[in-house]
Amino acid sequence: MENMGHMVEELLHELSVLPMFTDDLHHIGTFTLTNYTFFLLIAFAITVVFFAIATRRISLVPKGIGNLVEAGVSFVRDGLCVDILGSENGRKYFPFIGTIFFFVLFNNLLGLLPGALPGTGTIGVTVTWGLIVFLVYNTIGIKKNGFFTYMKSFVPSGTPLLLMPLIFLLEIVSHFLRPITLGIRLYANMYAGHIMLGIFTILVTISLQQLSPGSAVTGGLSFVMRVVMHGFEVFVAVLQAYIFSILTTVYINGALHASEH
Repeated sequence: MENMGHMVEELLHELSVLPMFTDDLHHIGTFTLTNYTFFLLIAFAITVVFFAIATRRISLVPKGIGNLVEAGVSFVRDGLCVDILGSENGRKYFPFIGTIFFFVLFNNLLGLLPGALPGTGTIGVTVTWGLIVFLVYNTIGIKKNGFFTYMKSFVPSGTPLLLMPLIFLLEIVSHFLRPITLGIRLYANMYAGHIMLGIFTILVTISLQQLSPGSAVTGGLSFVMRVVMHGFEVFVAVLQAYIFSILTTVYINGALHASEH
């Protein structure tokens, strides 16, 4: 038990935000390169390369990785943006929503590689993305409908006069909570998944160290669960990117049609 407790402490330490290099090397001016920031930058580079391939028309019939890129772009553009926002607005806002989807996705998947961490594994990153979404969809709503019309949309039509101030306040609070709930949902799912993967890895390691019939059974079951959990985390990585993106799309759609509320 003491050995397991020590390993759990090491796991939590590895999942903490830490300087990537030594004290002399991890500072770049006032910027500190942490372990999570390092993999966040790698995911950013992968996203840039992905869209560079997606926008490069090598042939009318894509081959190899081009097929995968086209399928991913079509899924987000047609199956998400166009379906919710309509053809015109869907294509107009696809660059933003598509970037959100693939950046979150590549961060999530990168964190599943041995020795890597997901940029989405820190709440500071995920809430910042939530704030960006919040600023973008509110800007879209104000630009499309005008400031006062957009503000009026926070009070549903038919609301009794006496309840209007309360409803307006509740709606404002609800909107300001959106970036926080967006960020916490993504962070919590990714962090919890890595904790579970780490726990099963620890159980396998302890079982291998003990070399007894009971530990062999425990180790075997833990290894199977580790493999199952890893497969499940791939699904969660895709699902969380989709949820973050679909909520972004829904918020933009609501802002565009605020005058109809």
